[in-house]
Amino acid sequence: MAIISIFIVLPAMVLHYMSKNKEIAAKAAGDPSMNARLIEIAERLERRIEAIETLLDHESPGWKKAHDRRHV
Repeated sequence: MAIISIFIVLPAMVLHYMSKNKEIAAKAAGDPSMNARLIEIAERLERRIEAIETLLDHESPGWKKAHDRRHV
């Protein structure tokens, strides 16, 4: 059973995931509108984070320094 797993199942799994990876890469490269949508979403999220940081700066002026000290 172990020999079958090593010589048949394992290579089959590797080939399967390699082909899936190529398929996903081809879809991403072939769909520029998806890339544009992802960029738009990232920009919206960045604006939201900036707005939240501005609100926090007004509410609690030292929040960023305290947060940086805890996560270093």
